[in-house]
Amino acid sequence: MFWKALSGRIWLFGLLLIVGLGAAFLVILSWRVKPAVTNQFLNQQQMVTRAEASNLEAFFETFGNSVAVLAKLGSMESWGENTQSDLDAFVTQWSNSGLVAGVALTDSRGIVRFISNVLGTQDVGVSLADRDYFDWAKNWSDEGEYLVGTSIVSRMGGTKGQVIIPVVSPVFQNGVFVGAVVTSAKLKPLTEHYLELMKISDATEVYLIGVQGDLLYDSKTPDKVGVKVFEAGEEPFLGNQTVSDSLKDALNTTKEGSLARDGRLISYSPVPLGNRNWLLVTASPDQQMVDTTTPFYVRQAAMFLLFSLSILFYGAIVTRESQIRAGLNTKESQKRL
Repeated sequence: MFWKALSGRIWLFGLLLIVGLGAAFLVILSWRVKPAVTNQFLNQQQMVTRAEASNLEAFFETFGNSVAVLAKLGSMESWGENTQSDLDAFVTQWSNSGLVAGVALTDSRGIVRFISNVLGTQDVGVSLADRDYFDWAKNWSDEGEYLVGTSIVSRMGGTKGQVIIPVVSPVFQNGVFVGAVVTSAKLKPLTEHYLELMKISDATEVYLIGVQGDLLYDSKTPDKVGVKVFEAGEEPFLGNQTVSDSLKDALNTTKEGSLARDGRLISYSPVPLGNRNWLLVTASPDQQMVDTTTPFYVRQAAMFLLFSLSILFYGAIVTRESQIRAGLNTKESQKRL
């Protein structure tokens, strides 16, 4: 048979050569392609992070402006028949979002004088004077401004006992501070609405860090919400001190970026909230990127091996044909002699 006529050593050498070249091809391909794929993956993750950060910013901008408009109404400055109805209208406007449960109007001392919420509870007389956001409204704000405060546990209304993000706007009458409109967004529904669906895969971790370094959202360990991730003596955030320091520096700035450390591909983007920022962080294991690109490497290597085997077989056929022709020519020459 033709195939048996070929030397076993030739077959062995050819196969070893093809396997060696295929392995070298696979290594070189992965070495050249992996950095490009990593950058592409980080860019994609950064785009998702930036988009969701922008969505959060847009929500608070719209919400905050509506609170500021409410605070400038005449019914907030001078209490009357329209004061309660205007507060009720505000709650009706925002209640369908599932993120806002109520609003209150305080006097200049921080005592709640009017309140409206989805549960219909009345907490008139509750003092908010010790809250940082009220101190800002009374001593540091201007008319038409609003503040997105730090996360706190609500003490009244439809969010009592829940973690909220307060939003407050001052009320002025003839340039004199007379009270504040206080409302809030419920933290858990807020983060679930905007962050639950932003994972690139089930292995992607999503974190939202507040102004003071407190975790507002942790997709991996929800029980850690409220923990200050940058405090001295704590384990470095995401298990790496370099990553933790970089994210701490980025907090309350407009800087965004990406990092690749300790088997993680990390992207972060600020969430601007007036004169302060939150930080949205996503982290994916680089193994996910490897799993994504492995089929590509395998396909390329398989194509290379198939191509090489085709060349080997073709070369063997050509060689065999040449040998047959050479043998025929030799026999004809011998007959003539």
